[in-house]
Formats: sequence, structure tokens, C-alpha cells
Amino acid sequence: MNREVFYIAGYDPKSYRFYYDLFRKNLKKYSTRFDIDVDISKVNKNNAFPFFKVDTQNVKIKYHFLTWNDIVKKNWSESYIDALKDCYSFFKIYTITGLFIKFGKESIYQLITGYYPFFYVLFSLIFSLSVGVEAFFLTQNYIHFSFSIILGLLLSFLIFRFLFKFGRKLAVFWIARICAFCATWQDKKKGLMEERIKLFANEVLKNLQQNKDNENYELILIAHSVGTIVCIEVLDFILKQNLEDNVLNKLKILTLGECIPLVSYQKKSHDFREKLEFISKFDLKWYDYTSIIDGACFPQVDFFRTSGVDAKFTPHFLNSKFHTLYEKDEYRKIKRDKNKAHFLYLYSPSIKGGYDFFNFILSSQFLEEKVKI
Repeated sequence: MNREVFYIAGYDPKSYRFYYDLFRKNLKKYSTRFDIDVDISKVNKNNAFPFFKVDTQNVKIKYHFLTWNDIVKKNWSESYIDALKDCYSFFKIYTITGLFIKFGKESIYQLITGYYPFFYVLFSLIFSLSVGVEAFFLTQNYIHFSFSIILGLLLSFLIFRFLFKFGRKLAVFWIARICAFCATWQDKKKGLMEERIKLFANEVLKNLQQNKDNENYELILIAHSVGTIVCIEVLDFILKQNLEDNVLNKLKILTLGECIPLVSYQKKSHDFREKLEFISKFDLKWYDYTSIIDGACFPQVDFFRTSGVDAKFTPHFLNSKFHTLYEKDEYRKIKRDKNKAHFLYLYSPSIKGGYDFFNFILSSQFLEEKVKI
């Protein structure tokens, strides 16, 4: 079996090195835990996109990173002002328009997660200002009026700064960044991002064409988080090339922790919904995994139907059932770590189960033979 994997990361400034290290460490755990003989190479950067190789007894795998973290860095927010802008964007696009009602109807979990950063920032502002004002009134009778003002402002600033840093540890602003970026996807994808999407699609097409006569070959396109939105754009470009059936049949798709409705539910996203409708004309081997504990996804939501698309075909919407893959104590800790819960699709399980990322990558069976529907 010869397998190629093309991985599209989410809205993340981390480079391919982070994802390679994550894969390598978890592969080691997986191979040790389930007694699999496997060899992994270092990353090769000589191609258009970095890749590494994995060899098992019956499978040769080439794992490519379709990188766009350099573009993410240009839009990545870090400061207090950036956090306020992200929350304002969320309020303007998802609240004022009434879009939050549709989110709540389709996924109450996503609605709660989406408003979590907004209310955290709002609470931080109100609380820090309230303490500052209280300090001013308590001290104005004991020190000079101007010093009371300075003390109140300084105290408000320090408290807000502390709450901001604490919020970063809780991954509050990471959620806000995702929502704000998706809210402006139609504008953000123009220019450099559109060019990168074409490069992604052409790289996938090239490898599919080169292996069209290889019966023991498959290409798995994997997208995670906001990467699933990029994946829709890539698929649209690929499928418009009028591929022969023997080429298209080799393409398999895994979408993990998708947040596609953040774009597809917006009224202005006509172009994106047209792409969804075009993609739905093809009977693709496509498996979409989500989880309730992943606050940044829409668990088991049919983003074709709920986006108002007249779909001829939709993916298999599956529950990753993370609770069956870990011991109770370990799973309880994972649930508390929202960032890890969002990346858990890429981790080695402790117990074999229905969702098994490394089995999808390493096993000598075709992907559709391994997925339990």
C-alpha cells in the first residue's frame, strides 16, 4: 500500500514543526501501546510543501503539510486591543445580525463557546473599571484628588491586564480569533490566501494524476478546525478539473473538528455555499468527525443541509466518542483542557475504538474499510 496524506491545519501560527513533533510523539506512544513496528523520517523541505515519510510492514506513507501559518501570523491578534476588536467583530457579525439564533438551534455547544470570549472580555472590562472607580471614591478623602484618579486608573489597568493574561491561559482569545477570522473569510481569503489554496489543490492533483494507475494507492486529504473551511475551497478547485473516475476514487477526505457553519451560515457567503452545492454533486469518500467536548466545532451538524444547500451528497457525520478512547480519570482531565480537547483528534488513544487517527494513517486497508459507520 502506498498512501499520501495532505494535512491542512487550522487557524494557527504554529509551523509544520509543531505538527510534526505532535505526530512523532503520539506515533511513538501508539506504536508502543499497540505493538506496531514503524519507522518515521525527518521532515524533508525540498518539495513545494514540507513532508515526512512513515514506513510500516505493509504500508509506505508520505505525509505532507499544506502550510498557511505564515498567512495566519499576519492576522494573528495578541494585544488587548486585538482581543477587543475580535469580540466586537463577533458581536457585530454574529449577534446584531441574529445569526446567533441559528447557531443556538443547530449547536448550543458552539453558541456557548462563541459567547464565552465576548462575556469574558465584557466582564473583565466592567470588573476592572468598577474596582478602579471604587478605589477612587475610597481614597479621594485621604489623598489628593489627582492621585486618586491615577490610583484608580492604574488599578483598573493592572486588573484588566491580569484578567487578560489569565484569559489567554484559558484559551479565551483563541476562540475569539477563530470566530473573528471566519466572520471575515470572504475578504480574508482574497489575494495571498486564494493563491495558496490553488497551490494546495494543484499539489493534490499532481499526486493523484501521478498515481492514477496504482491500484494500491490512496490520497487522504485531512483538514482540522478552520482548515476544514480551507478544505472546501481546495475541493472545489480540484473537482472542477473534470477528473476521471479512477483518479477521483483514490481521493479520501477526513474533516476533524469542523467549524464550517461560521462561514456558510452568513448571508453574504453566497460564493461559499455555491461551492458546497457543487461539491455535493460528487459521491466522495468523506468522513467528518466531531466531538461535544471540542468547543470550537459543530458536533455532528450537517453543514450542507443547515446552510441551505440543495445537496446531492453529504459526508458521513460521525462522533469521535473520545470518552471510549481514554480511561475515566484521563478523560476527565482532557475535558477540562479546552485546547487539548480541540486537538485530540491528532492524539494517540489509550484504548482502541471507532475513531483511530493513527490506524487511519498506518493500516494497510483503504480508509473506507476502516471507518466504522
